Amino acid sequence: MKRRTDRIIAVSAVTAVAVVPTAILMAVKTGVMASKDSGDLPPSAQMAQADPANPNSATSGAVTPSASGAPGSGTGTGGGTPGGRTTGTGGTAANPSPKPGPELKSFVRKTSVMVSYGKSGDYKQATETATISLWPSFSMNAVGVTQTMKDGTLSEITQKVIISGATLSGFDGEKWTKSKLSAAQLEKLRAGSDPRQFTYLIRGVPGNVVTGPDANGRTYYLAKALMGSVYGLLPKEAADEARKVIPDDAGVSLELSSGKQDRPATIGLAANAPGGTFNGTMNFGSYR
Repeated sequence: MKRRTDRIIAVSAVTAVAVVPTAILMAVKTGVMASKDSGDLPPSAQMAQADPANPNSATSGAVTPSASGAPGSGTGTGGGTPGGRTTGTGGTAANPSPKPGPELKSFVRKTSVMVSYGKSGDYKQATETATISLWPSFSMNAVGVTQTMKDGTLSEITQKVIISGATLSGFDGEKWTKSKLSAAQLEKLRAGSDPRQFTYLIRGVPGNVVTGPDANGRTYYLAKALMGSVYGLLPKEAADEARKVIPDDAGVSLELSSGKQDRPATIGLAANAPGGTFNGTMNFGSYR
């Protein structure tokens, strides 16, 4: 039972980060994102950038994964280490959470999440393209577009976020606002934006399925959870919207492909129910 809980919490943490694009979340909270010595981030930004290897850093109240499958625990069973067995079950010791450094300076992340509503043709889709720099300093330039199809009418809103130096500028679709970030906030964003943590986390999830590496050095991971545990890590508005068609007991699958140096290439998410579907993708590239 404990290992099942580990799997649900860990996969849900990754899913929650992928589900809610950074630009949309942070633009909403820009106006209240004042610099604080404590380094705290607004709840929505915490959920967007929480370290998936430590789900308790989010505001969800999630339990701590047990030592049997926690990344970096040094324990667990089965395969899951790139360069090891061709296929196997995950849960082996994973690397500690990555630390930003010159081996990964910047990358581009493209996110797409879509919820469709039954056979009516209605849907809501959020896409985002973010250029992120991790080293030597953190910066981000992200543009998110949300499209809503309702009764044959399509509406669209564009939101943006730019982090340069200690200034966060956000556009909520109507106006720009600015706020200052503390050194602690910037460091939390930098660490939480490192894409390698996805690979590190999934490698340590008990019960996942691992294939590879293939001839191109790519390793594939498959893990599953329940949407109910994912909803607990999302902002209430996002969770309420998805719950209209995807119940808590619906299963959600997560597929991740990772290349050399544990850099993820793609993440895919999917859940289906009689009332609709939920699909999400994250693509990473332009690694420098």
